[in-house]
Amino acid sequence: MTFSLSISEFKYLHLNDFFNYLEMIDDVFFIVLILYPMIGLAQNFPSIADKSVTIDGINIAYKDEGAGQVILCLHALGHSSKDFTSLYNLPLENYRVVALDFPGQGRSSTSPVPASSSFYYTIVNKFIQLLEIKNIIIIGNSIGGAVAMRIASSNPNVKLLSLSNPAGLDKRGFIAPLFLNFMIHFFQRGVKNKTSFQRQFELYYKKILITDSALERRNEIVNDAYLLAPLLVQGWTSFKLKEEDLRPIIKNISCPVLFTWAMKDKFVQFGRNKKAISEFKRHTLIKYPIGHTPYLELTERFNNDLISFIENPRVSKMHLPL
Repeated sequence: MTFSLSISEFKYLHLNDFFNYLEMIDDVFFIVLILYPMIGLAQNFPSIADKSVTIDGINIAYKDEGAGQVILCLHALGHSSKDFTSLYNLPLENYRVVALDFPGQGRSSTSPVPASSSFYYTIVNKFIQLLEIKNIIIIGNSIGGAVAMRIASSNPNVKLLSLSNPAGLDKRGFIAPLFLNFMIHFFQRGVKNKTSFQRQFELYYKKILITDSALERRNEIVNDAYLLAPLLVQGWTSFKLKEEDLRPIIKNISCPVLFTWAMKDKFVQFGRNKKAISEFKRHTLIKYPIGHTPYLELTERFNNDLISFIENPRVSKMHLPL
């Protein structure tokens, strides 16, 4: 049997091989520079966790104090349980506050599985089972909010959600992958130890945590810019996946949802998420004039809004003013 190729077909085959080669190089880059250096390493980023459990071979660090109504706290990508320090000022005779560190963050060990809300959901689900937590209120920010929604859509023990600029509700479209690729490229500069990355990352975080009350946490995160870069590449790469679009599971969330939205967020923008927010059956939206994380940037106001909602869920589609 013989084959006959035209010049154009021959060129196409070589071009196709070239693109396959580029994809292979990209995979090698991801494994060698991003996954391999992190596998199995114990982390020691700023954290308030003082306990730990082992889940699927990963040491998951957490803090668990108080009694009564359980509040489970899930942080943003590259952050830790330390974000929730102010929640331990709540009356702990009435509230049991549990804040964990996701794999590779805070004091939790790393994992060969790349960061994503679907992976973190698996970990947190097993964490809930191990601690035998029931009747849960979950606070989630960014990727932590995505995990919270996944849990609420499948676990009837979730009593209430408090979501701050969660991942997974963006309207997507042709702009989203362009933006995500830009951010991935930005964090890859940190993986490659580009000297300018530290300063660029600092400028980036000045748009994420913008208030004085969040200055300490912002500085801590910025100081770990190069260490966090591989994780951030993983997480932002996951946001491109179809399964990370959580809009289809909104219909499965029946508990009251408090949205505390940071209106100055340039990366998880309200305008791109408001349609999805409106589809929640039982929700209230409170707008904050901040960058991304209400319980860090306006701690007292967030705590008051949270307790008020727990004690008397408004369960309306009312958009409260700033």
